[in-house]
Order: sequence, then structure tokens, then C-alpha cells
Amino acid sequence: MSAGDASALPDLTGSVDDRLALLAELERAHAALPPEWLLRQLRSALAGWAGDETELDITRENHDDY
Repeated sequence: MSAGDASALPDLTGSVDDRLALLAELERAHAALPPEWLLRQLRSALAGWAGDETELDITRENHDDY
């Protein structure tokens, strides 16, 4: 799979279960997933995780203040 094919692959979206299911499907359909695509997915997942952690921190602080 060439670097140009990386943009043809869909990004992983939805819930964690949705993302895992799509990733498994893509792994079955392609011998190797392009490193550029994998890096984009990792960055997206980490950004989402960081956002969730920020929301949890804010919620914890609100509980402490109350």
C-alpha cells in the first residue's frame, strides 16, 4: 500500500468499540496499513483521550469545590 493509499482509508471514528471493529476490518482487508495513516489515528486517539481527561479533571475540581 502506497502513501497515497493512506488518504483513501477511512479514519477511525465513533466509540472505542466502533474504532476497534473498523480497525479489525481494515487489518483483514489490507496486508499492511500505511504508517502515515496509523500515526494519524494514534494522534486522533490521544487527542480524544486528552480531552476526556481534561473533562474528568474539571468534574473532579467541581466536586471538590462543592
